[in-house]
Amino acid sequence: MSSRTPDYGRYQHLESFIRLSKDAIWCYELDIPMPISLSKEEQLEFIWSHSIVRDCNLPLARFYGYQTTQEIIGKYLKDLVRLESVDLLRQFIRDFYQLENYEYFVELSDGHQRVFLMNSHGQVEDGHLVRIWGQQIEISSIRESEVKLSGLLKFSQIVTEVSKTFVHSKAEFVSDAIQFALEELGKYSRADRVFVAEISPDKQFLSVSHEWVLEGMPSLYQVGTKLPIAKMNPERLGILASDGVIHIADTSLMVDEPWHLDLFKRAEVRSLLVVGLRDEGTVIGILGITTYKQVGNWSEETKRLLGLIAGFISQGLVRAKNEIKLMKKEKILQRFYSDIKEDLALAKLTQEAWVAKDFGEIPNVKIQSRFLPYDEIGGDLILYEKTTEDRIDIFFGDISGHGISSALVSGIAAVSFKKHSKLELGPSEILAAMHLELKTIIFKHHISACVLRLFPKERRVEFSFAGHPPVVFWKKNERVMKLVKDEMYPILLLDSWEGRTISKTFEEGDCLLLYSDGIYELEEEAGGYIGLDIFLQELSEMISVSDSADSLLKKMIANCLIDKDRIIHDDIAVLFMEF
Repeated sequence: MSSRTPDYGRYQHLESFIRLSKDAIWCYELDIPMPISLSKEEQLEFIWSHSIVRDCNLPLARFYGYQTTQEIIGKYLKDLVRLESVDLLRQFIRDFYQLENYEYFVELSDGHQRVFLMNSHGQVEDGHLVRIWGQQIEISSIRESEVKLSGLLKFSQIVTEVSKTFVHSKAEFVSDAIQFALEELGKYSRADRVFVAEISPDKQFLSVSHEWVLEGMPSLYQVGTKLPIAKMNPERLGILASDGVIHIADTSLMVDEPWHLDLFKRAEVRSLLVVGLRDEGTVIGILGITTYKQVGNWSEETKRLLGLIAGFISQGLVRAKNEIKLMKKEKILQRFYSDIKEDLALAKLTQEAWVAKDFGEIPNVKIQSRFLPYDEIGGDLILYEKTTEDRIDIFFGDISGHGISSALVSGIAAVSFKKHSKLELGPSEILAAMHLELKTIIFKHHISACVLRLFPKERRVEFSFAGHPPVVFWKKNERVMKLVKDEMYPILLLDSWEGRTISKTFEEGDCLLLYSDGIYELEEEAGGYIGLDIFLQELSEMISVSDSADSLLKKMIANCLIDKDRIIHDDIAVLFMEF
């Protein structure tokens, strides 16, 4: 019989944690234990009818519209939700009375959504479900950031592709480049029609010269030919000349401008968004998007994209007419980057979120990570995907370069890794599949990475390297550093990539360490960089005198920034495993 007494202080700490947590935490108890032999539908109705809120914290009470926990404790689940809306409960039963990081959505009355991650566990005793513990974490802001970043990626891709098309198009093919730009703009803005209209050499008329039309929409060519500029609103012409944007939300309301009202009626235009095409300050035409029936409510991003593409088209038209070269696309993109300073902060926060910090409870393995960001946006990634109960895939990678482009590539790489990990490919196959997928859309970056497949129950790890520094391991009682390495080059560096998978089995007490190159690409204040060899020598000494993971990680960070006069130039990411 154990002589240990209950640790009531520990229970008090746990209770305090539950009360102070910002996440909703709760416990349902069934007033009558439920036989798990019932059918799934019978179980669903039984749990809904007999579950009582036995304990919870304030966030859970407020989630259901109560101000205190006392108001909700004792209430039945059936008093809180309708039976028709218990999809979570149905999934809980289907997954044998537990949910792990299950994502679900709550529709709000204003049309918006709240997104939550649900974790719950049911206690089964003697073939009966008696109690359900749960926690829900709101991740609405994270999903919103991902949506914004996805939009930013699409925005950047369109700007890059359109600019490349104009840069590489000969003067006689500029018309094709304009047509491509109109199509991309139309798809992005969800417009019915996109058009370019040019001013005649005598400055008297405006005529549609290019258009992209959604299938089934009427063309603008017939109505939009030789429109007299003298009849147009001079105030709006001034806006176009000063690099402004004209947005007419509903042309049917222009009753005080009969010429424009008749024009838009004949052209079947409901909403209109227009910017000027200019050559050194002189308006040479317009670029516009329209809707046919619906009122167009275009975002600021659409207006920015409209302005950028107007710049490309303006230069293309001038080049085609005067046989001059386009300005370098970098000059055009400067305006794009200056307009997204706020998005840089979003990209930095999102990029830091791609370094996993919480790996949950894993049998036989304890995993920790540390991330020390550099001032600029970097490209370090630590991702993990739990494909099965017995297997975890980990991606430890570093995107070349810094800035928003690296952050965008990080997002693409993260999506690609998770996609191919779920296909149950091996580590080297995951890297090869990512290379094939990403090389068609990423041209100025490469990715150094190590993909690990962890089998916790066996204490076995499969490695595949792509330009990643050696992995360090040692026995805890010996503290003698050894290496796992491969000389394979990064993915996206060359046209083809083919790696190999290395398998190693560890014993209880063994330790494993991965690190990014930022930890050894440190500049000495006296000049030069420390390099990998010197870092490994210093690391070996640190391992020999460190008695815990925390102690070692602190020594490594101090070695970079505090103890010696060294200057950091890159993000530093570290992953530590103890078996």
